[in-house]
Amino acid sequence: MRRLIFVEGIPGSGKSTCARFLANQFERNGHTCELYLETTYQHPVIYAEGFDDYRSFIDSYIEKWSKFMSCEGDSEIIVMESALIQNPMVHLLHKDVDRSLIYDLIVNVSNLFNETDCKLVYLYQEDAAAAIEGMIQVRGREDFLIRKHNEFKHEPYFVNREQLGVDAHISFFLEYAGLANQIVPDLRIETLCIENSKRDYSSYEEQLLQTFNLKLVPDPILDEAILKSYSGTYHNQELGLILHVEFRDGHLFIFENKQLKPKSTNQFYLDDMSVTVSFYVDAHETYRIVITEKDLYGNRSDEGTAFKRVS
Repeated sequence: MRRLIFVEGIPGSGKSTCARFLANQFERNGHTCELYLETTYQHPVIYAEGFDDYRSFIDSYIEKWSKFMSCEGDSEIIVMESALIQNPMVHLLHKDVDRSLIYDLIVNVSNLFNETDCKLVYLYQEDAAAAIEGMIQVRGREDFLIRKHNEFKHEPYFVNREQLGVDAHISFFLEYAGLANQIVPDLRIETLCIENSKRDYSSYEEQLLQTFNLKLVPDPILDEAILKSYSGTYHNQELGLILHVEFRDGHLFIFENKQLKPKSTNQFYLDDMSVTVSFYVDAHETYRIVITEKDLYGNRSDEGTAFKRVS
């Protein structure tokens, strides 16, 4: 029987990092594991696009879960971020529907897992307002709120709170946190709740390892000379895309500020995107990189996206 692990929490609570950590540790402990992050391309459950009719979303969401649970997979463990709570809650809160509909949908969907080895990891903060304010500050404060406002101002939730302006998004996140805290205790899923406002990540990782009976196998430590050899500019001629890999403060960065973390000597991962980056060396020089894992923003190809080094 497949094991299904959900990772949930408010935006910015560390869901992606937690899900990636678990997937890595399952694999390094000898298990086959499939990871679905929020940005995974062709996600079996999460919708990248919204629905104008919330009833159609509810019907389709339930249908997607039913189909997923009836299909057998190759991996013994599946880790999913934001699929059970965040995805339906964001869609339906945007439509400003009766909150009982959101509650009932998520609780009813959780009943589909009664005969599945299933666990929820719920990241929460006692002071949700402070956590949300911190997330907004990290993401750019006014610029972030304005971007969100311009993206979603047509949605009923924000139309109905027009007087709040961009601050309606603060209201949105606070309501999200309150409703999630109400729903989680009523789910028929074994749940590990982690209060992570102190950002004591080693302690949280230890809780995860103990809960899933895993031994910590850390990322390999690579010599700086190897990391520096991978830095440079890469080009995909077909797509007309240029990719910069930079070495800063002892680490590699891609997509400007995304840190590449080592899986092996030449393969790296990102915490918050469904992306694996492999560097290929010929005659002691790096000549190309290939981005694999299917991600909405990083790679949508089964074969991966290849970039040739140009400098």
